[in-house]
Amino acid sequence: MSDDRIAKGGDPMNAVAMEVNARHPSAMVSLKPKEHGAYAIVMIPMLTAVVTQGVGVVGAAVVVASLAGFFAHEPLLVALGHRGQRVRRDAPEARTRALGWLSLSVIAGTMAMGFGSPTVRLALAGCLGFAILCLTLAAASLHRTLGGQLMGVAGLSVPCVPILIAGGMSVPHAAEVWLVWLIGFISTTLAVRGVIAAQKRQPRTLHWWGLGLATMAIAGAAMSGIWLPLAALPMVAASGLLMASPPPAKYLKRIGWTLIGVTIATAAIVACGMTP
Repeated sequence: MSDDRIAKGGDPMNAVAMEVNARHPSAMVSLKPKEHGAYAIVMIPMLTAVVTQGVGVVGAAVVVASLAGFFAHEPLLVALGHRGQRVRRDAPEARTRALGWLSLSVIAGTMAMGFGSPTVRLALAGCLGFAILCLTLAAASLHRTLGGQLMGVAGLSVPCVPILIAGGMSVPHAAEVWLVWLIGFISTTLAVRGVIAAQKRQPRTLHWWGLGLATMAIAGAAMSGIWLPLAALPMVAASGLLMASPPPAKYLKRIGWTLIGVTIATAAIVACGMTP
Protein backbone atom coordinates (compact mmCIF):
# COMPACT_ATOMS: atom_id res chain seq x y z
CA MET A 1 0.00 0.00 0.00
CA SER A 2 1.34 3.39 -0.91
CA ASP A 3 1.98 5.78 1.98
CA ASP A 4 0.91 8.91 0.10
CA ARG A 5 -2.77 7.97 0.44
CA ILE A 6 -2.41 8.14 4.23
CA ALA A 7 -0.15 11.18 4.17
CA LYS A 8 -2.83 13.18 2.36
CA GLY A 9 -5.15 12.84 5.34
CA GLY A 10 -7.00 9.73 4.29
CA ASP A 11 -8.26 7.09 6.69
CA PRO A 12 -5.73 4.21 6.83
CA MET A 13 -8.56 1.64 6.74
CA ASN A 14 -10.09 3.26 3.66
CA ALA A 15 -6.65 3.29 2.07
CA VAL A 16 -6.35 -0.44 2.71
CA ALA A 17 -9.77 -1.03 1.18
CA MET A 18 -8.86 1.05 -1.88
CA GLU A 19 -5.65 -0.91 -2.31
CA VAL A 20 -7.46 -4.25 -2.07
CA ASN A 21 -10.13 -3.13 -4.52
CA ALA A 22 -7.48 -1.87 -6.92
CA ARG A 23 -5.75 -5.24 -6.88
CA HIS A 24 -8.89 -7.36 -6.76
CA PRO A 25 -11.74 -5.38 -8.38
CA SER A 26 -13.98 -8.46 -8.47
CA ALA A 27 -14.19 -8.23 -4.66
CA MET A 28 -16.53 -5.27 -5.18
CA VAL A 29 -18.91 -7.25 -7.42
CA SER A 30 -21.54 -9.38 -5.71
CA LEU A 31 -22.61 -12.46 -7.62
CA LYS A 32 -25.48 -13.22 -5.25
CA PRO A 33 -29.09 -12.64 -6.38
CA LYS A 34 -29.95 -8.96 -5.88
CA GLU A 35 -33.74 -9.34 -5.82
CA HIS A 36 -34.13 -10.11 -2.11
CA GLY A 37 -37.82 -10.95 -2.39
CA ALA A 38 -36.91 -13.73 -4.79
CA TYR A 39 -35.28 -15.65 -1.93
CA ALA A 40 -38.68 -15.97 -0.26
CA ILE A 41 -40.42 -16.87 -3.51
CA VAL A 42 -38.10 -19.77 -4.26
CA MET A 43 -37.45 -21.03 -0.72
CA ILE A 44 -40.68 -20.76 1.28
CA PRO A 45 -42.90 -22.85 -1.07
CA MET A 46 -40.23 -25.57 -1.30
CA LEU A 47 -39.58 -25.53 2.44
CA THR A 48 -43.31 -25.81 3.13
CA ALA A 49 -43.56 -28.75 0.73
CA VAL A 50 -40.57 -30.52 2.29
CA VAL A 51 -41.79 -29.99 5.86
CA THR A 52 -45.28 -31.31 5.12
CA GLN A 53 -44.53 -34.09 2.62
CA GLY A 54 -41.05 -35.14 3.64
CA VAL A 55 -38.02 -35.20 1.38
CA GLY A 56 -36.80 -38.23 -0.52
CA VAL A 57 -34.23 -38.49 -3.27
CA VAL A 58 -36.49 -36.73 -5.77
CA GLY A 59 -37.44 -33.93 -3.41
CA ALA A 60 -33.83 -33.31 -2.41
CA ALA A 61 -32.73 -33.28 -6.05
CA VAL A 62 -35.45 -30.79 -6.96
CA VAL A 63 -34.39 -28.49 -4.12
CA VAL A 64 -30.74 -28.61 -5.21
CA ALA A 65 -31.62 -28.07 -8.88
CA SER A 66 -33.90 -25.15 -8.09
CA LEU A 67 -31.48 -23.38 -5.75
CA ALA A 68 -28.57 -23.93 -8.15
CA GLY A 69 -30.59 -22.41 -10.99
CA PHE A 70 -31.54 -19.52 -8.72
CA PHE A 71 -27.95 -18.76 -7.76
CA ALA A 72 -26.85 -19.01 -11.40
CA HIS A 73 -29.05 -16.03 -12.30
CA GLU A 74 -26.85 -13.17 -11.09
CA PRO A 75 -23.47 -14.44 -12.37
CA LEU A 76 -25.16 -15.19 -15.70
CA LEU A 77 -26.40 -11.60 -15.97
CA VAL A 78 -22.93 -10.32 -15.08
CA ALA A 79 -21.26 -12.63 -17.60
CA LEU A 80 -23.65 -11.49 -20.33
CA GLY A 81 -22.87 -7.84 -19.58
CA HIS A 82 -26.37 -6.94 -18.38
CA ARG A 83 -24.95 -5.39 -15.20
CA GLY A 84 -22.64 -3.20 -17.28
CA GLN A 85 -19.39 -3.85 -19.10
CA ARG A 86 -17.31 -2.54 -16.21
CA VAL A 87 -18.92 -5.01 -13.81
CA ARG A 88 -18.32 -7.75 -16.34
CA ARG A 89 -14.64 -6.88 -16.55
CA ASP A 90 -14.31 -6.65 -12.76
CA ALA A 91 -15.83 -10.13 -12.25
CA PRO A 92 -14.12 -12.45 -14.74
CA GLU A 93 -15.13 -15.41 -12.59
CA ALA A 94 -18.84 -14.76 -13.24
CA ARG A 95 -18.92 -17.00 -16.30
CA THR A 96 -17.31 -19.89 -14.45
CA ARG A 97 -19.65 -19.39 -11.49
CA ALA A 98 -22.71 -19.35 -13.77
CA LEU A 99 -21.62 -22.49 -15.61
CA GLY A 100 -20.92 -24.23 -12.30
CA TRP A 101 -24.35 -23.47 -10.87
CA LEU A 102 -26.10 -24.36 -14.13
CA SER A 103 -24.20 -27.64 -14.34
CA LEU A 104 -25.21 -28.54 -10.79
CA SER A 105 -28.81 -27.67 -11.63
CA VAL A 106 -28.75 -29.94 -14.70
CA ILE A 107 -27.17 -32.83 -12.78
CA ALA A 108 -29.65 -32.59 -9.90
CA GLY A 109 -32.58 -32.15 -12.30
CA THR A 110 -31.50 -35.22 -14.27
CA MET A 111 -31.33 -37.20 -11.03
CA ALA A 112 -34.86 -36.08 -10.12
CA MET A 113 -36.05 -37.14 -13.57
CA GLY A 114 -34.36 -40.52 -13.24
CA PHE A 115 -35.86 -41.36 -9.83
CA GLY A 116 -39.24 -39.69 -10.32
CA SER A 117 -42.51 -41.24 -11.40
CA PRO A 118 -44.01 -40.36 -14.83
CA THR A 119 -46.22 -37.75 -13.15
CA VAL A 120 -43.25 -36.22 -11.35
CA ARG A 121 -41.32 -36.15 -14.61
CA LEU A 122 -44.15 -34.28 -16.29
CA ALA A 123 -44.13 -31.73 -13.47
CA LEU A 124 -40.34 -31.42 -13.77
CA ALA A 125 -40.69 -30.82 -17.50
CA GLY A 126 -43.00 -27.92 -16.66
CA CYS A 127 -40.41 -26.56 -14.22
CA LEU A 128 -37.75 -26.81 -16.92
CA GLY A 129 -39.96 -24.91 -19.33
CA PHE A 130 -40.42 -22.08 -16.84
CA ALA A 131 -36.67 -22.05 -16.08
CA ILE A 132 -35.74 -21.76 -19.76
CA LEU A 133 -38.28 -18.99 -20.29
CA CYS A 134 -37.04 -17.05 -17.24
CA LEU A 135 -33.41 -17.38 -18.34
CA THR A 136 -34.39 -16.22 -21.82
CA LEU A 137 -36.12 -13.15 -20.39
CA ALA A 138 -33.06 -12.43 -18.24
CA ALA A 139 -30.75 -12.76 -21.24
CA ALA A 140 -32.98 -10.31 -23.12
CA SER A 141 -32.88 -7.86 -20.15
CA LEU A 142 -36.66 -8.21 -19.69
CA HIS A 143 -36.53 -9.71 -16.20
CA ARG A 144 -37.29 -6.37 -14.51
CA THR A 145 -40.43 -5.69 -16.52
CA LEU A 146 -43.81 -6.48 -14.97
CA GLY A 147 -44.26 -9.47 -17.28
CA GLY A 148 -40.74 -10.68 -16.54
CA GLN A 149 -41.24 -10.43 -12.78
CA LEU A 150 -44.60 -12.22 -12.88
CA MET A 151 -43.06 -14.98 -14.98
CA GLY A 152 -40.27 -15.12 -12.40
CA VAL A 153 -42.88 -15.61 -9.67
CA ALA A 154 -44.27 -18.61 -11.55
CA GLY A 155 -40.85 -20.05 -12.34
CA LEU A 156 -39.44 -19.66 -8.83
CA SER A 157 -42.49 -21.05 -7.03
CA VAL A 158 -43.36 -23.99 -9.30
CA PRO A 159 -40.64 -26.40 -8.01
CA CYS A 160 -42.86 -27.08 -5.00
CA VAL A 161 -45.22 -29.01 -7.31
CA PRO A 162 -42.94 -31.98 -8.15
CA ILE A 163 -41.83 -32.11 -4.51
CA LEU A 164 -45.45 -32.39 -3.39
CA ILE A 165 -46.28 -35.00 -6.01
CA ALA A 166 -43.17 -37.02 -5.17
CA GLY A 167 -44.30 -36.93 -1.53
CA GLY A 168 -47.60 -38.57 -2.44
CA MET A 169 -49.90 -35.58 -2.97
CA SER A 170 -52.39 -35.75 -5.82
CA VAL A 171 -51.84 -33.54 -8.86
CA PRO A 172 -55.02 -31.45 -8.31
CA HIS A 173 -54.09 -30.80 -4.67
CA ALA A 174 -50.52 -29.87 -5.63
CA ALA A 175 -51.94 -27.48 -8.22
CA GLU A 176 -54.10 -25.87 -5.51
CA VAL A 177 -51.02 -25.31 -3.36
CA TRP A 178 -49.19 -23.70 -6.26
CA LEU A 179 -52.23 -21.53 -6.94
CA VAL A 180 -51.94 -20.17 -3.39
CA TRP A 181 -48.34 -19.13 -4.02
CA LEU A 182 -49.13 -17.67 -7.42
CA ILE A 183 -51.94 -15.51 -6.02
CA GLY A 184 -49.91 -14.45 -3.01
CA PHE A 185 -46.63 -13.63 -4.72
CA ILE A 186 -48.27 -11.93 -7.69
CA SER A 187 -50.09 -9.71 -5.19
CA THR A 188 -46.96 -8.81 -3.24
CA THR A 189 -45.01 -8.15 -6.45
CA LEU A 190 -47.74 -5.81 -7.69
CA ALA A 191 -47.82 -4.07 -4.30
CA VAL A 192 -44.07 -3.39 -4.25
CA ARG A 193 -44.16 -2.11 -7.80
CA GLY A 194 -47.20 -0.03 -6.86
CA VAL A 195 -45.34 1.58 -3.95
CA ILE A 196 -42.48 2.51 -6.27
CA ALA A 197 -44.92 3.82 -8.88
CA ALA A 198 -46.64 5.97 -6.24
CA GLN A 199 -43.31 7.59 -5.31
CA LYS A 200 -42.69 8.36 -8.97
CA ARG A 201 -46.25 9.65 -9.37
CA GLN A 202 -46.94 7.06 -12.03
CA PRO A 203 -50.37 5.48 -12.65
CA ARG A 204 -51.17 2.35 -10.64
CA THR A 205 -54.33 1.22 -12.44
CA LEU A 206 -52.74 -2.01 -13.63
CA HIS A 207 -51.56 -2.80 -10.10
CA TRP A 208 -55.07 -2.33 -8.69
CA TRP A 209 -56.55 -4.47 -11.45
CA GLY A 210 -54.06 -7.22 -10.62
CA LEU A 211 -54.96 -7.16 -6.93
CA GLY A 212 -58.64 -7.20 -7.86
CA LEU A 213 -58.13 -10.27 -10.04
CA ALA A 214 -56.21 -11.99 -7.24
CA THR A 215 -59.09 -11.35 -4.85
CA MET A 216 -61.59 -12.60 -7.42
CA ALA A 217 -59.53 -15.76 -7.93
CA ILE A 218 -59.71 -16.51 -4.20
CA ALA A 219 -63.45 -15.81 -4.11
CA GLY A 220 -64.06 -17.90 -7.23
CA ALA A 221 -62.13 -20.85 -5.83
CA ALA A 222 -64.04 -20.67 -2.54
CA MET A 223 -67.37 -20.56 -4.39
CA SER A 224 -66.29 -23.70 -6.25
CA GLY A 225 -65.56 -25.46 -2.97
CA ILE A 226 -61.80 -25.08 -3.23
CA TRP A 227 -60.81 -23.57 0.11
CA LEU A 228 -57.02 -23.76 0.14
CA PRO A 229 -56.51 -20.53 -1.89
CA LEU A 230 -57.95 -18.67 1.11
CA ALA A 231 -54.50 -19.19 2.61
CA ALA A 232 -53.26 -16.42 0.31
CA LEU A 233 -55.47 -13.84 2.05
CA PRO A 234 -52.73 -12.56 4.41
CA MET A 235 -50.50 -11.77 1.44
CA VAL A 236 -53.31 -10.23 -0.61
CA ALA A 237 -54.57 -8.16 2.33
CA ALA A 238 -51.09 -6.84 3.14
CA SER A 239 -50.60 -5.97 -0.52
CA GLY A 240 -53.89 -4.09 -0.58
CA LEU A 241 -52.89 -2.06 2.48
CA LEU A 242 -49.57 -1.14 0.88
CA MET A 243 -51.34 -0.05 -2.27
CA ALA A 244 -53.97 1.97 -0.38
CA SER A 245 -51.40 3.75 1.78
CA PRO A 246 -48.00 3.48 0.10
CA PRO A 247 -45.12 4.29 2.47
CA PRO A 248 -42.02 6.17 1.29
CA ALA A 249 -39.71 4.15 -0.94
CA LYS A 250 -36.94 4.44 1.68
CA TYR A 251 -38.87 1.91 3.74
CA LEU A 252 -38.74 -0.75 1.01
CA LYS A 253 -36.51 -2.99 3.14
CA ARG A 254 -38.99 -2.80 6.02
CA ILE A 255 -41.80 -3.47 3.57
CA GLY A 256 -39.93 -6.53 2.35
CA TRP A 257 -39.61 -7.98 5.85
CA THR A 258 -43.30 -7.34 6.48
CA LEU A 259 -44.22 -9.21 3.30
CA ILE A 260 -41.97 -12.10 4.33
CA GLY A 261 -43.88 -12.21 7.62
CA VAL A 262 -47.27 -12.54 5.91
CA THR A 263 -45.75 -15.09 3.51
CA ILE A 264 -44.74 -17.22 6.49
CA ALA A 265 -48.30 -16.86 7.82
CA THR A 266 -49.60 -18.12 4.48
CA ALA A 267 -47.12 -21.01 4.62
CA ALA A 268 -48.45 -21.99 8.05
CA ILE A 269 -52.04 -21.99 6.74
CA VAL A 270 -51.02 -23.99 3.67
CA ALA A 271 -49.23 -26.53 5.86
CA CYS A 272 -52.37 -26.98 7.97
CA GLY A 273 -54.44 -27.51 4.83
CA MET A 274 -52.11 -30.04 3.20
CA THR A 275 -54.11 -33.17 3.89
CA PRO A 276 -53.46 -35.85 1.22
